[in-house]
Amino acid sequence: PPSLAGAPDGPLERTMHLTLTLSGDFIEELARGYSQQWFQDLVHACARDCHYDRSEFLRRLQHIAFEVQKPVLENWGFEGDAQGLYDMTCILQEHSRGRRSDGSDAPAWLKERVDSCLTLLYGGHEGG
Repeated sequence: PPSLAGAPDGPLERTMHLTLTLSGDFIEELARGYSQQWFQDLVHACARDCHYDRSEFLRRLQHIAFEVQKPVLENWGFEGDAQGLYDMTCILQEHSRGRRSDGSDAPAWLKERVDSCLTLLYGGHEGG
């Protein structure tokens, strides 16, 4: 992920918001990026290089994933740095996890998009 050098001294605060529908579109764009063959090849190579050690794989995956995430973030008006990643994470959690901030359940279609996107992020159905 991006260096936190130059980031505020305190914790990051959310600066961006997306509607439920736009969040679904955003997730689709991330999934398209993660589905590219060059990205899948890097993820699979990373898993092999880490000898399939989960914690090491996840640590290294952050850097690989940012190659896809940064242009998507910037295309959507987010910062292409730690702030943008924080905003993206907050938005995806708000709209896709269990109960939403307005008390409603996250819609099944969005949960399915998030699950599909995460599957691609982690190397597809066959994994690393």
